Amino acid sequence: MDFLTPEFFDALVIAVIIIGGALAVVRLYRDLTRPLPDEHPQWAADDTQPTATITEEDEPDGTL
Repeated sequence: MDFLTPEFFDALVIAVIIIGGALAVVRLYRDLTRPLPDEHPQWAADDTQPTATITEEDEPDGTL
């Protein structure tokens, strides 16, 4: 176990930082170059739309 020296651990930390940085760059590149979603997604078209309500002006006899 003579290889467990401070220099070995320094190299190990540097290697982990480099690998993590490379993975972060790849993830950022994929996020920025992916296609944008549709402007109006399908689930938005399925939503109910507001309807007109009946007011007293619509029914002059007062029955709603």
